[in-house]
Amino acid sequence: MVLGFAYFWFSPYLALRGLQRAIATNNASAVSRYVDFPRVRESLKSDLNRAFMREVEKDTTGFGALALAFVGPMVDRVIDAYVTPEGLASVGTGEEPGQADTQNVTHWRIKRRGLSEAFIHAKDNPNEGLVMERQGLGWKVVRLQIDLNLSQ
Repeated sequence: MVLGFAYFWFSPYLALRGLQRAIATNNASAVSRYVDFPRVRESLKSDLNRAFMREVEKDTTGFGALALAFVGPMVDRVIDAYVTPEGLASVGTGEEPGQADTQNVTHWRIKRRGLSEAFIHAKDNPNEGLVMERQGLGWKVVRLQIDLNLSQ
């Protein structure tokens, strides 16, 4: 029973170590064991669309509605850039996807958010990162938590 509880408690840390190794070695098939890519893409698409809608609502010129016509393809490109091993490595670093050193993932930290959710972040940025969720006995990244303040 003690071993079961220990595994239950430390399993997100084990998943984090596996994800770190997979990203640092740029092993896409290993990364896919730790990332639910369809859910990450869908949640990121939803988050970006909400952020764009907030910006359009602030617009008083009428050009915001026109900009919405171009949002779809742009959102897809952003998602394609972030939802890769290199893109995941850049979350919370302030660097563009593909520009971040994949070795930086070895310095990621983890915060538990209850029994079924954990938040992984760069040590210098506890506000942006990856949300992991328990799936059976394992853990998978299901969402990116990033700053989507588009008016900067």
